Amino acid sequence: MRIIVYLLFAFSYQLSTAQIAPKNSLEALNELKEFIAIPNFGLKKEDIEKNMVWLSEAFGKRGFSSEVLPTDGNPLFFAKLTVDEQLPTVLFYMHLDGQAVDNSKWNQKNPYQLTLKSQDENGAWQEQPWESLSSKIDPEWRIFGRSASDDKGPIIAFLNAIDLMKGKQIAFNIKVVLDGEEELGSQPLAAALKIYKEKFAAKVLIINDGAVHISGKSTINFGCRGNTTINMTTYGPIRSQHSGHYGNYSPNPIFRMSHLLASMKDEDGRVLIEGYYDGIEFDETTKTALAAVPDDEAAIQDYLQIAESEKVGNNYQEALQYPSLNTRGISAGWVGAQARTIIPATATVA
Repeated sequence: MRIIVYLLFAFSYQLSTAQIAPKNSLEALNELKEFIAIPNFGLKKEDIEKNMVWLSEAFGKRGFSSEVLPTDGNPLFFAKLTVDEQLPTVLFYMHLDGQAVDNSKWNQKNPYQLTLKSQDENGAWQEQPWESLSSKIDPEWRIFGRSASDDKGPIIAFLNAIDLMKGKQIAFNIKVVLDGEEELGSQPLAAALKIYKEKFAAKVLIINDGAVHISGKSTINFGCRGNTTINMTTYGPIRSQHSGHYGNYSPNPIFRMSHLLASMKDEDGRVLIEGYYDGIEFDETTKTALAAVPDDEAAIQDYLQIAESEKVGNNYQEALQYPSLNTRGISAGWVGAQARTIIPATATVA
């Protein structure tokens, strides 16, 4: 996560980066460190409850009223700041849970202990004393910890933006919903939205989550793609067979799956399924706006280490406006040291 996080409250006024003093940034980072220290894997309900307690206090200090809303799974945290009942309401959505932790995959003692690091001349990340932040904050430093960016960082940025707006006129009421199991798929959320429909009523919804732009600048995305998932399985022989006995006779489900997937996209990455892009149209004003986003496509391709991009849109921003078709993984047969001369019985793609 980048050391400095900027928020833009477009409804009332813009908070320029020059207004954020080092003292404010250090206070925000120390608060994030305190928040990160509370484990937040969604399957450990007692930890989620501890996060709820911390959030109640943190939002309460900013003048919010809050409550914990029961669901079929982990509860939702809900907070509200009413400026004037006659003003419109903005609803912010974030999540407080994080992915599970495998300590062996972390280059630090404790993933729940926020750690400051800088890159050496070889590009390797080296730990720095946390106290270094008290004298200066280098924007090229990074902080490492479970959920530091996804999604506790945005929660802390939001709270400290509220601090910076103290004494200034806010032109809207604020509601906040924090999901307790977004990383587990937010299964209870759909039902909860129906139950708490009136409580969550708002003029505008803002989701404080998303990728960092290649430029490192703050961004606002208008709209968000959802997703629909399916699993597909192709079948060969009723059970796996030796290719020396049935090769050229029994169909191989891997090849059948490969042909099926290849039929869905052309060589430039465009989806060939009839009607897949129906309804996606751009007028000239929209095209101009998308092209004006400062995307450095050479830098993006270098970051991804790809020779060229697919040709779904005329640029990166246009490509994001189309529905994508993604294969998350294929499972079939055996590879590596387990490879054998076998025609597998099935191939499955997700």
